[in-house]
Amino acid sequence: MVFSFILIILGIGIVTLTKTIEQVIPKLGYAAFQSAGAGSYSPGNYEMDLGLNYWTGGVCILIGAFYFVSKLAFFRNASIAMKVRDKEFEDKYR
Repeated sequence: MVFSFILIILGIGIVTLTKTIEQVIPKLGYAAFQSAGAGSYSPGNYEMDLGLNYWTGGVCILIGAFYFVSKLAFFRNASIAMKVRDKEFEDKYR
């Protein structure tokens, strides 16, 4: 369960950091253009392809969610088996 939560948090962190960088870099490019004062500014010059980061973050979130759900099913099955054993014990020693 801890591993799944770590993966989910890592994926959310990757996506959040990537989105922040995607928004900040063109603004930093504009500030650099203002200080240099030469040429022409185009936001396209400062755009980056961060698709791999989004895929990595999404995959981390999906794998973490899958592990969480699979472990949740394991605990549910274990609790059902424990209830069955308790009932058998009570029936046997009643």
